[in-house]
Amino acid sequence: MLYNWNVIGHGPTLATLEKDLANNNIPHAYLFVGPEKVGKFRVAKSLAKILQCPNNFCHTCPTCVQIEKKCHIDTIELEDDGESVKIAELRELITRLSMTGQGRYKVVLLQNIGRLQEEATNCLLKTIEEPPEKTIFIFTAGQLGDILPTIASRMRIIHFQKLHDDVLRDALKNIKPDLSEDLLGQIITLSLGRSGKAIQLLEDPEMFTQLRDLYTQIRFLDEKASVAIKMLSVQEIAADPQTTRTFLALIAHYFRQKMLDDTTEKEKNRAINAINEIHKVLELLGHNVNPRLLLENIMIRL
Repeated sequence: MLYNWNVIGHGPTLATLEKDLANNNIPHAYLFVGPEKVGKFRVAKSLAKILQCPNNFCHTCPTCVQIEKKCHIDTIELEDDGESVKIAELRELITRLSMTGQGRYKVVLLQNIGRLQEEATNCLLKTIEEPPEKTIFIFTAGQLGDILPTIASRMRIIHFQKLHDDVLRDALKNIKPDLSEDLLGQIITLSLGRSGKAIQLLEDPEMFTQLRDLYTQIRFLDEKASVAIKMLSVQEIAADPQTTRTFLALIAHYFRQKMLDDTTEKEKNRAINAINEIHKVLELLGHNVNPRLLLENIMIRL
């Protein structure tokens, strides 16, 4: 790599971006698509620094430091705070884009474009269709289905994938060489191939304990729990949307592992059926179906 992107993995993806930079073939809008906490927004922010830095992405100049601290006048960052992006925010953004710039470009970083409300989406579409001069949009999304095809069609789409366990293992051992093999293995399992989540678990013991306990609970629900206990457990899990999605991601991983590890055809088929049911539930969650009912349905079918 020509640049230090400050991210774990994604070599082929970064090579594609570096080729764009080397050939001066930079589109007016990028869309980085991939799982949550896999490194998309970190790469987006690094790309903004590369575009703006007068010293070939030095990491230390005022421009690089200001972008990192979210106070660079020509780099507008809308980080995902869990709230939807409203039309008033988009109008303010567009006003800033019309002002005279001091940097090389006006760069807009928008994390999780699926947060846009309908009116804001339509407003953004008009701006992307006729972008101000020297303006570059860099957006992220969990999946293409989160955004309108009319917007996606006007951006260069770059896909980010989950990382292989070996890539995470090498990176984490480099970050913390004294990490025990047992703890390292647990972090890799719970991160589900997402480098950002792995770093979080490495730095936040409380979060690590919560996810480890949830994974232990999944094993108990599958192997030992009665139907009544399963129903009570999912009632608590379904009360929080983030916990629900985390539970579904972990239980999908649990059954994928069982599919690989179990020797009997019966258990392999049971794991495959469970994974199929979980995928159906994830799809239905996006259509405002009651999460408790969906989780109860999974428990009944286990």
